[in-house]
Amino acid sequence: MSTIAIVDDDITVSENLKQKLSEAGYQYTAVSKGVRAFEMLKEARPDLIMVDLMMSEVSGFRLCRMIRRDPLLYTVPVIVLSVAEDEPEVLHCMEQGADDFLVKPIGPQELMRKVNGLLLSRETVVKRDPLTGMLGMEAVKREINHKLARGEAIATCYIEAANVRELARAGTGNTGVRLDELVRDLAQLVREVKEEQQVYEVFAGYVGAAHFVLILNLDEYERFCKRLVDKFDSEYVPRWQQDVPRAYLNPPNSARRDPAGRPAPKLSIGVAHTQFRKYSSADKMFQVLAEVQRKALESPSSSYFVDRRRMDR
Repeated sequence: MSTIAIVDDDITVSENLKQKLSEAGYQYTAVSKGVRAFEMLKEARPDLIMVDLMMSEVSGFRLCRMIRRDPLLYTVPVIVLSVAEDEPEVLHCMEQGADDFLVKPIGPQELMRKVNGLLLSRETVVKRDPLTGMLGMEAVKREINHKLARGEAIATCYIEAANVRELARAGTGNTGVRLDELVRDLAQLVREVKEEQQVYEVFAGYVGAAHFVLILNLDEYERFCKRLVDKFDSEYVPRWQQDVPRAYLNPPNSARRDPAGRPAPKLSIGVAHTQFRKYSSADKMFQVLAEVQRKALESPSSSYFVDRRRMDR
């Protein structure tokens, strides 16, 4: 049974929430306000946290930031409670680490809709993809937000193996290589480069199709990306090409296309890092990643493109 922590200095609101959660079958724990609240949350290790925005000693904004910095709590979903509903305040809550927002007075249906949704979402966050053994996009975003909140120097790499669908379709009958096999191989490529380069502090996520996201220390991403590209071209693509028609074996021109006009596989990596920019959230970082990823895809061959602009996001 899931346990929900309530941090609110309004006794009436707190008691009302306890009753509604209890009726829905949830366990709850009331956490005192103030500085002690954070330590009590770490001791309780709840499955979800509800935080009042305007408390007398520690604001909900500050508590959200503390939760997202903490290695024990940063994956726990947070709902902020407030009497205000204006859009700037809601957006600011999300940037501080909140997952959702409830306006007082809180109706039972809206309360349970958001509580149930976030608890279900948390189950999805910690679920690994059976094909790659990696966590998904939501886990990646939580990890980025955690590292940004702690002020860590990081680089996030968005990886796309372009044109692998064409490679998978190139075979006929019993020949060819299946797309799921290509995706599994790409996950193995990441693991091999991690071991080769002895880069052990890397968070790898699989985000669908032939797309992956890596979070690395700032001083390690260059050699990691370079080796990924080299190993992809020199070892993995030739291995796949053994099982497809011979036309794929030696792309004849700089555009890397076979005689039938099909584009050859390439690894395109977009990189956003914190060396020159400060990011307020993972979503802001992904906006930049989308831009640099498009630049990487424009290259006719495997490559990585790094954002080096200095404007904060």
